[in-house]
Amino acid sequence: MKDLQTSQLRFKLFSQSKRTLTRVLILAVLVLAVLPFWTSLQDLLTRYIMKIELYKSIQNVIVPYELGIVGTLLTVLGLPVRIGNAYIEWTKTSGGSEVVYLAWNCIGWQSLVLFVITLLTGLSGRHTLTSKLETLAVGVLGTYLVNIFRLVLVIVVYFSVGRSFGIIFHDYFSNLLTLGWLFIFWWFSYRYVLEQRETVEDRR
Repeated sequence: MKDLQTSQLRFKLFSQSKRTLTRVLILAVLVLAVLPFWTSLQDLLTRYIMKIELYKSIQNVIVPYELGIVGTLLTVLGLPVRIGNAYIEWTKTSGGSEVVYLAWNCIGWQSLVLFVITLLTGLSGRHTLTSKLETLAVGVLGTYLVNIFRLVLVIVVYFSVGRSFGIIFHDYFSNLLTLGWLFIFWWFSYRYVLEQRETVEDRR
């Protein structure tokens, strides 16, 4: 009897892991399919935001807020930076100052849009409302923290290596970090957060 229960438990865990991996891979394929059009979509969204002048609120409110958080974290890491309303500045060892400006288009809203796109597929299954809300909360919070981490890391690279490599890192690292985060997030959500909604047929 114990051997039968153990076999059933192993089969259940194997099926759950297989189902989780399948769903994550489907979402990964979806994201990779969107990426070739991602630059064009970002340009379109950027023009739309500028047209309705939403960028002014982002630049005047969100940018200083994120800069304050990033500046505090950089100070904790021991970097002697100075924070302005839209820039981070420090004195180079060779003399003179290095300034990195943070524009409204650099705060990471693109990652949030990509995250929302995956929600359309990721939360379309037969799951309980509570677990869907928990998944949404984890995703929003995680996307925010990953974005802050991205900004801090970009400045650290600028500070440590120099502007030339920092620009390359900024342009290409963001998408890779977002893809990595989405993969980990959906794997975690399907494995530990999302719960199947029980139906009448399941109770039989």
